[in-house]
Amino acid sequence: MMNWNTSIDCCNWDGVTCHHFTNDVIALDLSCGMLRGTIHSNSTIFNLPHLQTLNLAFNNLINSQLPRENGRFSNSLIHLNLSDSGFTGQVPMDITILRKLVSLDLSWNDLKFEPHIFYNLLHNSSSLEELSLNDVNISSILPTYLNLSSMKLLHLFRTGLLGKLPDNIFNLSYLEELDLSGNDDLTGRFPKIYTNISIPLKLLDLSNTKLSGEIPDSIGHLKSLNYLLLLGTNLSGEILESISHLKSLTYLDLSYTNLSGQIPNSISNLKSLGDLDLSYTNLSGEIPDSIGHLKSLTRLYLSVTNLSGEIPESIGHLKSLIRLDLSHTNLSGEIPESIGYLKSLIRLDLSYTNLLGKIPDSIGHLKSLTDLYLSDTNLSGEIPNSIGHMKSLTHLYLSDTNLSGEIPESIGHLKSLEFLDLSNTKLAGEIPHSIDDLKSLYYLDMHSNLIQGSFPPSICNMNNLSYLDMSDNRFDGEIPQCLGNNSLNLEMVDLGNNNFYGTIPNTWVDCGVLEGLILNGNSLEGEVPSGLSKCESLRVLDLGNNYLNGTFPHWLANLQHLQVLVLKSNKLHGPVETSSIIKHPFSSLKVLDLSQNKFVGHLPRTYFQNFDAMKNGVKKSRELEYLNIGKFYSITIAVKGSELPFPKISVDYTIVDLSSNIFEGEIPDVIGGLYSLIVLNLSHNNLNDRIHEALGNLLEIESLDLSCNHLVGEIPQSLAFITDLEVLNLSQNHLVGPIPDGTQFKTFEATSFEGNPGLCGFPLPRCEHQSAPLLEVDRDEKTRFTWKVVMLGYGCGTLLGLGMGYMMLSMGRPKWFNAIADELEHIILWRQKKRRHVKILVKS
Repeated sequence: MMNWNTSIDCCNWDGVTCHHFTNDVIALDLSCGMLRGTIHSNSTIFNLPHLQTLNLAFNNLINSQLPRENGRFSNSLIHLNLSDSGFTGQVPMDITILRKLVSLDLSWNDLKFEPHIFYNLLHNSSSLEELSLNDVNISSILPTYLNLSSMKLLHLFRTGLLGKLPDNIFNLSYLEELDLSGNDDLTGRFPKIYTNISIPLKLLDLSNTKLSGEIPDSIGHLKSLNYLLLLGTNLSGEILESISHLKSLTYLDLSYTNLSGQIPNSISNLKSLGDLDLSYTNLSGEIPDSIGHLKSLTRLYLSVTNLSGEIPESIGHLKSLIRLDLSHTNLSGEIPESIGYLKSLIRLDLSYTNLLGKIPDSIGHLKSLTDLYLSDTNLSGEIPNSIGHMKSLTHLYLSDTNLSGEIPESIGHLKSLEFLDLSNTKLAGEIPHSIDDLKSLYYLDMHSNLIQGSFPPSICNMNNLSYLDMSDNRFDGEIPQCLGNNSLNLEMVDLGNNNFYGTIPNTWVDCGVLEGLILNGNSLEGEVPSGLSKCESLRVLDLGNNYLNGTFPHWLANLQHLQVLVLKSNKLHGPVETSSIIKHPFSSLKVLDLSQNKFVGHLPRTYFQNFDAMKNGVKKSRELEYLNIGKFYSITIAVKGSELPFPKISVDYTIVDLSSNIFEGEIPDVIGGLYSLIVLNLSHNNLNDRIHEALGNLLEIESLDLSCNHLVGEIPQSLAFITDLEVLNLSQNHLVGPIPDGTQFKTFEATSFEGNPGLCGFPLPRCEHQSAPLLEVDRDEKTRFTWKVVMLGYGCGTLLGLGMGYMMLSMGRPKWFNAIADELEHIILWRQKKRRHVKILVKS
């Protein structure tokens, strides 16, 4: 805040400079003055006719507009800086008559230039040496003729420049900085530089433009260049030898381009180079051994390229290196021992490569290292004990490798560690006791290993822990009660597919941020703990494949964010009842799997009515969005009697599986209102009514399994209009009449309908009569039907159906018939209203 005291001469105020003889105010520097409010055009600040410098940068002058009275400064103003100060609106024409301007900075304001004003500014400002209009809306073509003979600095970042980059842009003989980056519609080729022009250019930034073609050999004439940034352009061709002539270069970024070929050996001539980024290019070949001559290099990025071969030993000569990223390349061989010489290294990323062999012991010398990424490589052997010397480590990723042996005790020395990922390796043995000391851990992932022993209670003392995944191991014993006590910061817990036994902790007190709890595939027993009702943020609860007993935990219906509930393959029993206290049960649920239990009674109609998240049609998109709770949630779905694993489940997947229980009665018509349903499996129950016409409203459904029930009547014609239906199983019921004639029904095999002697029509034998009557059975006589399976080992499915189900659930909905979707809907509604039902009693 400026300290202006009206009792003293204003020439002594902060930011005010007066002429030595006349005492006229000639400079106002109010930058970073914490000024707020709006400056009006009649402000006294514009009544200073001798003002030469005006700097209002970095203030909060919201909605202020540039005054049109700038003309009164036309004979005095030399420096004008209004950058990042909240000015808005049009830049007035008066700005172009400030003929004495040497520097003008209007950057980082919500300003707009009309094309003719921008042209006049460039044409009339022959004295202008510095022009910064970064992030100002110009949206004009950069004129070919630039009357900027005195220009030293031209910054036009993200101004909406259009058209072609002028070929004579480098004819500005005093130009030191040129930044035209961030102009997506600026096209053309890299201009040639002529040898008869001496250009003192130090910074050239043409990144994130549509610049194309090759870098000209003449670029070697820019001998004063310190910074060269061409990232995010369409430049192609090879990195020319002439670039090695730029011996003053300290920063070179050619990333995200189409450059190809090899890194030239001559790059070693750039002795002053501090930053080199060639990532996300088509570069191939080996990393030249000469790269070790770049002794000033602090950052080297060669990731996401086609580079191959081994990491040269000379990499160890880069003693100033603080960041090294060689990830996502075809590099092979072993990590050189010389890597241990990079004592200044802070970040090392060698992930997603073909590197093999052991992690060298010398890596322990990198005591300044904070981030180490060696995931997705072929590294093998044990984790070296020397890793415990890297006491600055905060991120350690060794996942998806062939590492084996036990986790070293020395890992407990990494007391600053926040992220530890040892997942999907061949690590065995027990977790070392020293893990007790990793109190800063935020993320701990050890899934898919051979680790055994009991759950380390010390993990309960990691108060910062948010993500815990120890699934797919050989842990045994009980899950300690303290895990629930330490749930304050836990967002995801996955202990699935281990050998845990006992009961699930019921000590969940402060679990308000818990989003995922996955304990499937263990030997847990007892009831679902009621303490989970306090986990109000819970989105995924998977307790499937255990020995849980008791009745359905209806209190879970109050968890308004719950999207996935899996209780399959347990010993739960009784009716699936609702609670009258909960007004909107399971309103966010998208996946419900209660299969393979002993639930009885009618299907839960009230729940189906409140599955609001399943009522909106699926929004098909090019890229699937997956349910992410710190990791992609996976699920196994039963399709035609077989279990299909899905490593990632889309947020669009809506699945209801109540199969293999003892449900009876009708299929509620309200299921037909779950318009986004993808999978519905009600097979292997005692359902004994008709298939309701309303199921034909499930136009998004891809897998429908009602097999192995006591369903009667005809197959509704409305099902024939579900064009996405790829898996259908109605076998082993009491269905009669003709199979509906529809395009999609013609793709199903006989196995989808077998075990229904009263059915006929393709793909079963032809119907004897042209039209078969509908079947009605008196409700009192439904129990007389005792159809039995006559083939041992009947699986209610085929490989073809299995494959089709996998394709549909993996790839998303097919595009068939999109053009006539509205017409199909019309037909369905019309037929439902006009259908005439013929009722004939079945002869006993």
